[in-house]
Amino acid sequence: MSEQDHDRVERELSLLIRQYRTLMVTSASTVHTGLELSAYATLRLLDTDGPLRASTIGERFALDKSTVSRQLSRLIDWGLVERTPDPSDGRAHLVAITPTGHDRLTGVSNDRKQEIRRLLELWDEKDVAEFGRLLELFNRTNAG
Repeated sequence: MSEQDHDRVERELSLLIRQYRTLMVTSASTVHTGLELSAYATLRLLDTDGPLRASTIGERFALDKSTVSRQLSRLIDWGLVERTPDPSDGRAHLVAITPTGHDRLTGVSNDRKQEIRRLLELWDEKDVAEFGRLLELFNRTNAG
């Protein structure tokens, strides 16, 4: 691959990330006004992998304990997550998404998917399939 090709990939990947980050910030604020992007990521994690201990959330996102605690406090205050005792360790707690949190997350996820479909509606079906395949290949190759 040429230097020019590498530069193009880096430039276009940077643009894609910026655009997707903007979409994610909009999604977060739709779930709840003032919801930070990292707290939105926490909410998504709890929806797919929860309930989890706060320490596990910190490890997954490389966040310190105080940051996770602050995020969880806000999410709890807003009724998006709840704490329950950990049945395997009475001294610890698990954090789980609430039905309200799940419903709001599902709504913005559906909106985001619709926006992606809108952005690709003029593309040929084969190009969309190839784009998805190449993104998947890139992500699998570079998953840490």
